[in-house]
Amino acid sequence: MARPVAMVRETTEVVDHPTAQKKFKEHLAKRPDLKKLQDEAKRRGYQAKDTAEETFAFRTTTKASGPVKAPIRVGGAAVQDVEVELVGQSVTKGRNQGAIVTCTVRAGRNEETYDFYLEAPGGQFERASEWTVEGGKVVEANSWWSAWVGCLRSRCASTCLSALWQCSGTWTAYFWCVVAKCGGCVLKCAACSTCDCSWWCRWAVGCCDR
Repeated sequence: MARPVAMVRETTEVVDHPTAQKKFKEHLAKRPDLKKLQDEAKRRGYQAKDTAEETFAFRTTTKASGPVKAPIRVGGAAVQDVEVELVGQSVTKGRNQGAIVTCTVRAGRNEETYDFYLEAPGGQFERASEWTVEGGKVVEANSWWSAWVGCLRSRCASTCLSALWQCSGTWTAYFWCVVAKCGGCVLKCAACSTCDCSWWCRWAVGCCDR
């Protein structure tokens, strides 16, 4: 009997602020939906904090012990590495905190990207709402953020969960704070929330169907 594929290496990287800002600008130039979300934030009176210090990027890579093959009914090339990248920039309106964010999961020729806009009224992250683009229109969503929070609650160490509501500041400060307290589990849950249960990423990050 063939030995089941196992994860043999997982690395998490906190990208430095200048590189994060460069990446965000590149994504903004190439992804119309991300630009549409930024324009929506401006329409609502938010101001972009277009500085390196208010831009964040995190990356994690998972490697399997051998090729992960696609189901016969699906087809496609096998994969062995899954990379996840979460990039975003803060926007503010008084005490209200917002962020324009993109999360990408890729493995071989497979890739899934989700662009979204987060709002925390009065800086209260427990009341955060999420917006995305569907059919060319900005619509409220109940998907990535709720899946991410649910994943952290069920999969991460209980000692880090208080960070979800205790971390404060802009969204950049918030994500840095949560990563500092919860480690790579934050990125694993970001990947899980973006993967949408596809075979090529499910083995590495799990299934958080949004």
